[in-house]
Amino acid sequence: MSLKFYSNQELIQRIEKLVRTERKITHLVLLHINEIETRKLHLDMGYDGMYSYLTKGLGFSDGAAYRRLQSARLLNQVPEVAEKIEAGTLNLSQLTQVQKCLTEASQKGVVVSAYQATRILEKIENKNGFETLKTLAAEFDIPAQSFTKLTPQKDQSVRLEVTLSEQQFAELELARSLLSHVFPDGQWSDIIGSLAERFNKKKLGGGRLQLVN
Repeated sequence: MSLKFYSNQELIQRIEKLVRTERKITHLVLLHINEIETRKLHLDMGYDGMYSYLTKGLGFSDGAAYRRLQSARLLNQVPEVAEKIEAGTLNLSQLTQVQKCLTEASQKGVVVSAYQATRILEKIENKNGFETLKTLAAEFDIPAQSFTKLTPQKDQSVRLEVTLSEQQFAELELARSLLSHVFPDGQWSDIIGSLAERFNKKKLGGGRLQLVN
Protein backbone atom coordinates (compact mmCIF):
# COMPACT_ATOMS: atom_id res chain seq x y z
CA MET A 1 0.00 0.00 0.00
CA SER A 2 1.49 3.32 -1.10
CA LEU A 3 0.67 6.49 0.82
CA LYS A 4 2.56 8.91 -1.41
CA PHE A 5 -0.55 9.77 -3.44
CA TYR A 6 -2.49 11.02 -0.42
CA SER A 7 -2.55 14.74 0.31
CA ASN A 8 -1.13 16.04 3.60
CA GLN A 9 -4.63 16.56 4.99
CA GLU A 10 -5.72 13.08 3.95
CA LEU A 11 -2.68 11.52 5.65
CA ILE A 12 -3.40 13.35 8.91
CA GLN A 13 -7.07 12.38 8.80
CA ARG A 14 -6.21 8.75 8.11
CA ILE A 15 -3.69 8.40 10.92
CA GLU A 16 -6.00 10.09 13.41
CA LYS A 17 -8.73 7.62 12.47
CA LEU A 18 -6.30 4.70 12.74
CA VAL A 19 -5.15 5.82 16.20
CA ARG A 20 -8.76 6.03 17.40
CA THR A 21 -9.39 2.56 15.98
CA GLU A 22 -6.22 1.21 17.60
CA ARG A 23 -7.30 2.50 21.02
CA LYS A 24 -10.73 0.93 20.65
CA ILE A 25 -9.22 -2.38 19.58
CA THR A 26 -6.79 -2.25 22.53
CA HIS A 27 -9.59 -1.97 25.04
CA LEU A 28 -11.49 -4.78 23.29
CA VAL A 29 -8.37 -6.98 23.45
CA LEU A 30 -8.21 -6.39 27.20
CA LEU A 31 -11.87 -7.35 27.59
CA HIS A 32 -11.23 -10.58 25.67
CA ILE A 33 -8.19 -11.37 27.83
CA ASN A 34 -10.31 -11.01 30.97
CA GLU A 35 -13.09 -13.22 29.63
CA ILE A 36 -10.68 -15.92 28.43
CA GLU A 37 -8.93 -15.90 31.82
CA THR A 38 -12.28 -16.04 33.65
CA ARG A 39 -13.37 -19.06 31.61
CA LYS A 40 -9.86 -20.58 31.92
CA LEU A 41 -9.86 -21.26 28.18
CA HIS A 42 -6.07 -20.98 28.09
CA LEU A 43 -5.89 -24.13 30.22
CA ASP A 44 -8.14 -25.98 27.78
CA MET A 45 -5.68 -25.04 25.02
CA GLY A 46 -2.74 -26.43 26.99
CA TYR A 47 -1.22 -23.21 28.30
CA ASP A 48 -0.30 -23.06 31.98
CA GLY A 49 -1.23 -19.39 32.31
CA MET A 50 -2.52 -16.36 30.44
CA TYR A 51 0.97 -14.95 30.08
CA SER A 52 2.07 -18.11 28.30
CA TYR A 53 -0.99 -17.97 26.04
CA LEU A 54 -0.35 -14.33 25.12
CA THR A 55 3.32 -14.91 24.28
CA LYS A 56 3.29 -18.42 22.81
CA GLY A 57 -0.27 -18.59 21.53
CA LEU A 58 -0.82 -15.05 20.28
CA GLY A 59 2.77 -14.05 19.61
CA PHE A 60 3.03 -10.99 21.85
CA SER A 61 6.48 -10.02 23.07
CA ASP A 62 7.18 -10.52 26.77
CA GLY A 63 6.74 -6.82 27.53
CA ALA A 64 3.60 -6.42 25.40
CA ALA A 65 2.01 -9.50 26.99
CA TYR A 66 2.82 -8.32 30.51
CA ARG A 67 1.37 -4.84 29.88
CA ARG A 68 -1.84 -6.21 28.40
CA LEU A 69 -2.34 -8.79 31.10
CA GLN A 70 -1.78 -6.31 33.93
CA SER A 71 -3.97 -3.69 32.22
CA ALA A 72 -6.73 -6.25 31.65
CA ARG A 73 -6.76 -7.13 35.34
CA LEU A 74 -6.98 -3.47 36.28
CA LEU A 75 -9.80 -3.00 33.78
CA ASN A 76 -11.60 -5.86 35.50
CA GLN A 77 -11.46 -3.92 38.79
CA VAL A 78 -12.12 -0.48 37.32
CA PRO A 79 -14.33 -0.73 34.18
CA GLU A 80 -14.06 3.04 33.62
CA VAL A 81 -10.55 2.41 32.37
CA ALA A 82 -11.98 1.34 28.99
CA GLU A 83 -13.17 4.82 28.02
CA LYS A 84 -9.90 6.35 29.24
CA ILE A 85 -7.96 4.06 26.89
CA GLU A 86 -10.21 4.94 23.98
CA ALA A 87 -9.88 8.65 24.73
CA GLY A 88 -6.09 8.29 24.93
CA THR A 89 -5.82 9.83 28.40
CA LEU A 90 -4.36 6.61 29.84
CA ASN A 91 -2.02 4.10 28.21
CA LEU A 92 -1.02 0.51 28.89
CA SER A 93 2.28 1.46 30.54
CA GLN A 94 0.45 3.62 33.08
CA LEU A 95 -2.15 0.94 33.77
CA THR A 96 0.60 -1.62 34.26
CA GLN A 97 2.33 0.60 36.82
CA VAL A 98 -0.93 1.13 38.73
CA GLN A 99 -1.75 -2.58 38.75
CA LYS A 100 1.77 -3.34 39.97
CA CYS A 101 1.31 -0.89 42.86
CA LEU A 102 -2.10 -2.37 43.71
CA THR A 103 -0.65 -5.88 43.77
CA GLU A 104 2.23 -4.83 46.02
CA ALA A 105 -0.18 -3.00 48.33
CA SER A 106 -2.38 -6.10 48.55
CA GLN A 107 0.64 -8.25 49.42
CA LYS A 108 1.31 -5.89 52.31
CA GLY A 109 -2.27 -6.23 53.52
CA VAL A 110 -3.35 -2.81 52.27
CA VAL A 111 -6.76 -2.79 50.61
CA VAL A 112 -7.28 -0.20 47.87
CA SER A 113 -10.93 0.15 46.90
CA ALA A 114 -12.14 0.51 43.32
CA TYR A 115 -13.12 4.09 44.19
CA GLN A 116 -9.59 4.88 45.41
CA ALA A 117 -8.07 3.24 42.34
CA THR A 118 -10.32 5.36 40.11
CA ARG A 119 -9.21 8.55 41.87
CA ILE A 120 -5.55 7.55 41.43
CA LEU A 121 -6.10 6.87 37.74
CA GLU A 122 -7.65 10.31 37.34
CA LYS A 123 -4.51 11.86 38.79
CA ILE A 124 -2.23 10.26 36.20
CA GLU A 125 -4.35 10.98 33.12
CA ASN A 126 -2.39 12.64 30.30
CA LYS A 127 0.86 12.39 32.28
CA ASN A 128 4.16 11.08 30.96
CA GLY A 129 6.01 8.12 32.44
CA PHE A 130 8.08 10.19 34.87
CA GLU A 131 5.11 12.16 36.20
CA THR A 132 3.07 8.96 36.47
CA LEU A 133 5.71 7.25 38.62
CA LYS A 134 6.07 10.41 40.73
CA THR A 135 2.32 10.48 41.41
CA LEU A 136 2.17 6.77 42.21
CA ALA A 137 5.11 7.06 44.60
CA ALA A 138 3.14 9.64 46.57
CA GLU A 139 -0.23 7.88 46.37
CA PHE A 140 1.10 4.49 47.45
CA ASP A 141 3.62 5.93 49.90
CA ILE A 142 6.51 4.15 48.19
CA PRO A 143 9.61 4.69 50.38
CA ALA A 144 12.51 6.62 48.89
CA GLN A 145 15.55 4.57 47.94
CA SER A 146 19.05 5.97 47.95
CA PHE A 147 21.94 4.15 46.32
CA THR A 148 24.71 4.52 43.79
CA LYS A 149 25.70 1.72 41.46
CA LEU A 150 28.47 1.59 38.87
CA THR A 151 28.43 -1.22 36.32
CA PRO A 152 31.34 -1.60 33.85
CA GLN A 153 30.34 -2.66 30.33
CA LYS A 154 32.25 -4.49 27.62
CA ASP A 155 32.74 -1.38 25.42
CA GLN A 156 34.56 0.39 28.30
CA SER A 157 31.48 2.50 29.04
CA VAL A 158 30.06 2.59 32.57
CA ARG A 159 26.41 2.37 33.57
CA LEU A 160 25.64 4.75 36.45
CA GLU A 161 22.56 4.46 38.65
CA VAL A 162 22.21 7.19 41.25
CA THR A 163 19.50 8.71 43.45
CA LEU A 164 19.13 12.50 43.35
CA SER A 165 17.27 14.73 45.79
CA GLU A 166 14.45 16.88 44.43
CA GLN A 167 16.73 19.93 44.48
CA GLN A 168 19.60 18.11 42.80
CA PHE A 169 17.36 16.86 40.02
CA ALA A 170 15.86 20.32 39.54
CA GLU A 171 19.37 21.74 39.10
CA LEU A 172 20.23 19.00 36.60
CA GLU A 173 17.02 19.61 34.64
CA LEU A 174 17.82 23.32 34.53
CA ALA A 175 21.27 22.52 33.15
CA ARG A 176 19.70 20.30 30.49
CA SER A 177 17.39 23.14 29.51
CA LEU A 178 20.28 25.60 29.28
CA LEU A 179 22.27 23.14 27.15
CA SER A 180 19.37 22.24 24.85
CA HIS A 181 20.97 24.18 21.98
CA VAL A 182 24.05 21.97 22.28
CA PHE A 183 22.28 18.68 23.02
CA PRO A 184 18.78 18.88 21.50
CA ASP A 185 18.12 15.22 22.33
CA GLY A 186 18.70 15.96 26.02
CA GLN A 187 20.50 12.70 26.78
CA TRP A 188 21.51 12.68 30.44
CA SER A 189 24.88 11.12 29.63
CA ASP A 190 25.66 14.07 27.33
CA ILE A 191 24.53 16.63 29.91
CA ILE A 192 26.46 15.10 32.81
CA GLY A 193 29.56 14.57 30.65
CA SER A 194 29.45 18.16 29.42
CA LEU A 195 29.04 19.61 32.91
CA ALA A 196 31.93 17.51 34.22
CA GLU A 197 34.15 18.53 31.29
CA ARG A 198 33.41 22.24 31.81
CA PHE A 199 34.06 21.99 35.54
CA ASN A 200 37.33 20.16 34.98
CA LYS A 201 38.51 22.72 32.44
CA LYS A 202 37.72 25.51 34.86
CA LYS A 203 39.48 23.85 37.79
CA LEU A 204 42.44 22.34 35.95
CA GLY A 205 42.99 25.06 33.37
CA GLY A 206 45.34 23.81 30.69
CA GLY A 207 46.22 20.63 32.54
CA ARG A 208 43.56 18.18 31.43
CA LEU A 209 42.95 14.77 32.93
CA GLN A 210 44.11 12.09 30.47
CA LEU A 211 42.65 8.58 30.43
CA VAL A 212 45.26 5.85 30.22
CA ASN A 213 44.35 2.36 29.00
